[in-house]
Amino acid sequence: MSMADLLAKQDLKKLSISRGQELTGEVVGITESEVVFDLGTKSEGILPKKDFLDEQLKSLKVGDKLPVFVTLVENEAGQVLLSLRKATPKGMQNPKWDKFQAAFKEGKTFSGKGVEVNKGGLIVEVGEVRGFLPASQVSLSQASALDDLVGKDVTVTVIEIDPSQNRLIFSQKANVSEEVKEKLGKIKLGDKVTGKVAAVLPFGIFVTLSDGVEGLVHVSEISWEKVEDPAKLFKVGDEVSGQVISVDSNTNRVNLSIKQTKDDPFLAVANKYKKDDIVKGVVSKVSSIGVFITLDDSLEGLIHSSKIEQGTIYEVGQKITALVDNIDSLKRRIALVPFITTTKGLIYK
Repeated sequence: MSMADLLAKQDLKKLSISRGQELTGEVVGITESEVVFDLGTKSEGILPKKDFLDEQLKSLKVGDKLPVFVTLVENEAGQVLLSLRKATPKGMQNPKWDKFQAAFKEGKTFSGKGVEVNKGGLIVEVGEVRGFLPASQVSLSQASALDDLVGKDVTVTVIEIDPSQNRLIFSQKANVSEEVKEKLGKIKLGDKVTGKVAAVLPFGIFVTLSDGVEGLVHVSEISWEKVEDPAKLFKVGDEVSGQVISVDSNTNRVNLSIKQTKDDPFLAVANKYKKDDIVKGVVSKVSSIGVFITLDDSLEGLIHSSKIEQGTIYEVGQKITALVDNIDSLKRRIALVPFITTTKGLIYK
C-alpha cells in the first residue's frame, strides 16, 4: 500500500467524538482488566472488564463487534474510555426507572418480553425499558434454550439497578414449592452436597440436588485448572458432588463449587519452587501484560511486561530460561524475570 493510500485510509477515521456518543467497536485485545476496541477513530477504546457480566466475558473474543458509549474522550494515555451503557446526566433521571427501583427494594416481579439473545443472556423489555437477564439467572427448564424465549412473556425480578449507567439486571425467580424453599433455608455455606447434572451450558452446569433444590456450578468453580468447555467434562445425568459457596434467594438456587472439594494441585507443585530458582519453559502467549510461560508440571509462569527489556521479542513456542521472582498463590501463577548471562558467565536480573 502506498503512502497516499495510507493517508487516505487514515483520513477515513473519525476525527472527533463526543461524550455519550454511541459507536460500534471491534474487540482487538483482551487483558486482565480491560477490553480494547478499534473504534474507527485515531485512538483505541478501553472498556473495563467489570462492566461485563461473567457470561458475557466467557464468550467474548477478538473480532466481536459491540455497541459502546464514550464516557471520556481522551485519558492521559490518549485512549477513549468506554461503557456498555449510555450514562444519564445528573439530575435528569428517567422517571420510568422509579418502578424498577421500588421493585428492587420490595422484591416484586415484572412481566416482560424476550427481545433478543445477547452475549451470555437475554435482553428483556419491560414497558419501554430494556434490561439484561443473564443465562445464569434463567430458570433451569429454560436455561439451555434462550432462543425459545425471544418474543415470549418472561417473569423477572430486579437484582441490580443503576439508572445513571442504564444498568438493569434481571433474574427469573424460580417458582418452587414451599417444601423446597424450606429445604433451601436449611442449607448452610460449606455444606457438601450431591446431585445430578440437569443442564450443561458454556458458563457452567445446573445440578438438581438429591433434596430437589437447584444448584449452579459456574465454569470457574468446576476445576482448579481452566475449563474451556464444560460439555467436554459433563453430560446430563452425571452425578456430581460439590460444596455450597452461596445461597441465592433471587433464584431459590444454591451456588456450588466442585473444585473446592479437592486440594489445589498448584499449591503442592508450586512448593518445589523458590525465589531465584532457574526454570525452563515454553512461551504460550504474548500479550500487553507480559509473556506467559508454560513450565514443567504444566504450571503457568508470567514475565510481566515491566520486567522485559525494551526491544526484546518473544514468540509463542520459543523455549526460554527464567528466574523465579515470587509465587502468586491467589492467581495460581509463578512470577518470573528474564534470566540473563554476560559473556563472563555472570547472572543478573
